[in-house]
Amino acid sequence: MKRILFVFVLFVVALAVNAQEVEKSFADFKNEGNAAIRSKDYPKALDAYEKAMAKWGDQPIADSAMIINMGYCALKAKNYEKSLKYFDQAISMNYKKSTAYMFKADVYTAMKDMEGNLKSLESAYEVDPNNATLKARLANYYAREASAVYSKGGKLITKANADVTAGKLKASDDAYKTAIQDAKAEFEKSMPLIEKALSYDANNGPAKQLKAACEQALK
Repeated sequence: MKRILFVFVLFVVALAVNAQEVEKSFADFKNEGNAAIRSKDYPKALDAYEKAMAKWGDQPIADSAMIINMGYCALKAKNYEKSLKYFDQAISMNYKKSTAYMFKADVYTAMKDMEGNLKSLESAYEVDPNNATLKARLANYYAREASAVYSKGGKLITKANADVTAGKLKASDDAYKTAIQDAKAEFEKSMPLIEKALSYDANNGPAKQLKAACEQALK
């Protein structure tokens, strides 16, 4: 009889535990998500937030801060599809739009989609043109693009000079002169990108250095 009673008590306890789980509210799951995000357990936080969303039902949710947190957790958990979904949702709610766009840029960077990265940064700039962090990011983007173009020119000159040193070419040869002109063409292409970078941040170090190097090369 005692054994039967003990089993019955365990069964009742199990039912109570399950009932507590079922009875968790939107706020309970949200708080679990907040605790997990503070602990940097992003998959757990995202799971808790999504359970909170499920509790909310089909009604439009007004908790925009939680939505952007969900996008951030999905980004950190490398679930990029969900991340973009939640940042877009935050943007549609008109909540911290420039921040959401900048996070979208991070998602696209992680996906190696630099076109998406730039579009997101430009969208953020339209919303918040005085944001110093955003302007620095845009300046760095264009400085990197300018550097890539400048490097092409530099490689052409390096190869041409190496060929002269190796006796394969003379500085008076047409092939050498063509290589130098092709290199200068790359330097000229990089200048608009450099100016674009400096338009966002006049003190951007890499852009200023590139501009000085291009101007010297084009003399």
